[in-house]
Amino acid sequence: MQDPVLNQAMDEWEKSSDDPKIREEYYDRRKAVLDEMAAVREAELRLREAIRQSKKEGREEGREEEKKKVTKKLLKKGMDFKSISDITGMSEEEIKNLR
Repeated sequence: MQDPVLNQAMDEWEKSSDDPKIREEYYDRRKAVLDEMAAVREAELRLREAIRQSKKEGREEGREEEKKKVTKKLLKKGMDFKSISDITGMSEEEIKNLR
């Protein structure tokens, strides 16, 4: 090689790759970087799961609210608790608490 800077860099690299202490430092640093990448990936997965769960809970809450609205309308129309319970799946006690 004609480039003295490149030659010097290659010489230093060869020396450092033979040094057990430097090699150990390299592996320690590499492990730290991989651990950090794994932690970021784990955080991303947990965030996605939290968002998915939140959406699911939001849909369920929305269904429950709609069920309560329908139940209140049926109560206003004078329908009995047993019939409303059969239609909505709510217990008679839950229906009584909505009044």
